[in-house]
Formats: sequence, C-alpha cells, structure tokens
Amino acid sequence: MDIDRVRYFHIFAETGSLVKASEILHISQPALSKAIKLLESEVGCQLVESDGRGLKLTSYGNYFRNETADLLRQWLSMPDRIKSGEAWQPTKIGSFEVFTTYFLKKMTEFVQLDSLELHEFGPGKLEQAIVNEVIDIGITYSPIPKSGVEFVEVTKIQMGVFGLKKMKSIRLMQLPFVVPLMPSEGTPSKVVGLDGWPDHKIQRDIKYKVTMMESAMQLCRQGLAVAYLPQFVVDLHNLYVDSDFKLIELDSPIPIKERKQSVFIVKRSNSEESVLYRQIAKSLRALS
Repeated sequence: MDIDRVRYFHIFAETGSLVKASEILHISQPALSKAIKLLESEVGCQLVESDGRGLKLTSYGNYFRNETADLLRQWLSMPDRIKSGEAWQPTKIGSFEVFTTYFLKKMTEFVQLDSLELHEFGPGKLEQAIVNEVIDIGITYSPIPKSGVEFVEVTKIQMGVFGLKKMKSIRLMQLPFVVPLMPSEGTPSKVVGLDGWPDHKIQRDIKYKVTMMESAMQLCRQGLAVAYLPQFVVDLHNLYVDSDFKLIELDSPIPIKERKQSVFIVKRSNSEESVLYRQIAKSLRALS
C-alpha cells in the first residue's frame, strides 16, 4: 500500500474538501482524486462517496481512517527519530488475522509503539516464530505446545454465531458457515477448528473456507454465510457499516458458558514480563 496515498486520504479526511486538501498537498485536484481511487483499489472497498457537489467518507472510509491514523503518525515521524539518534527497535508482535485486523485499534490505546512489525502466523508457526525470535510476543486462542515457549491466559472473550437478520429464519443445520482455511501445525487435537467451534461435538454446514478474516466478514455482509466470531469483532464491524449490513447474534447450540474463548499471550520460556507484555495483556482484558 502506497503510504503517500494514505497520507493524501488523511489530509482529505481532515479538511473534507478536495480543493483544500490539494492546496495543502500542492498537487492538482485530479491528481488527488486519482490517488484516492488507487487507494480504494488497493484496500478493496469504497472510501469516499458523492455528497452534493463534494465528497464525504463512507463508513469504510471512516473505519480505514481510524485504523491507519496511529500507524501513519509513526511512519511520518520516523525520519525525525532517526535524525535525532533515537534507537529504533521495532516492536514485533505475531497473531492471526482476528487480532491483527480487529484488535489493532484497541491495542494502540494501551501500547506505546515507536515502531511496529505485525506478523500473521497460524497456530504452530506462531510458536515457532517465538522460538526463532522472529517475533517477541504472540497472541492466540489456539495454543500449540512447543519447547521453548510458554502460554499465559490473560482473558476470555465472548464468542457467538453471527450473520444478517434474515439468517434467523434458517435452522442451524442449514446455516451456511464460513470458516478459517489456515491449518494448525503441531496441534495435539484436530477436533476444534481455528475459530474455536467444537466440530467434534456439533456438526455444521461449512460452505466456505477462507484465508482472510475480512473475506469471511464480506460473505456475512452479503448474507451468503454466518460465522462463529468474537463479540468484539462484530461490535467493531457494526460501528462502521450501514444498518443493512450490521450482524446480529443468532441462536447457537453451544451453551453460553462454553462460548467463552480463552486468549493467551505467547512468550519465550523464562523470559521476564516486559512493559510491552503488560500493556498487551491490559489491552486484551479490555476486550472482555
């Protein structure tokens, strides 16, 4: 993703005007408009829409603006930090897309990031990345035992079956589920899916398997599928979409007490609890 296009988008979002934004950026209005369209192509959704004679942010535009604000600030301040001689040691965090996409906003409220490396790993590979020092800390709710790492349960998050309102009229056995495609490596048990659904106990009709979390959300928004999701993900999703695309919780055969999903921080064995560790733990507890 072109960082200049992200910066142009933020300037437009702040001014609410192509004219004012182009004056600030010292580029022509057509060039600014083209940059925003190219950014929309990169992101895969519409960020701005017509508003009378001007433009305004869509719900996706507002979401994108909020999610990228802190990262853009960190990027733009990097040259000054380097010139001033600041040590530049990136924070290296790993997880899978449920957290890297939807938890990032909450994390930035608690974690002081001068720079960030955010890696996406599936269960098994996440633990190996800790051992190999590719990442410093991992976040998972599907821990895979491995020599050299330890898991600390920091919170439990509420899970549920979510879809559009029209899905309420469909029986459970006929609901079309979308599930993660990413496999677990080294798991001692294959009976629980990456989304936490107890497939060994309760059958469901799996119609779609996707690699990206946002692909699953798109299928749910289109009314083509339902998904077993963390409540915090749905709450955040519903903040930025029109009422027609809001997801609601559907009846679930899983008892409510069993819908609490443990969340673990993964760290190297015998390593001390750093400031970063405590900040991430605090931000995870804020989800429950």
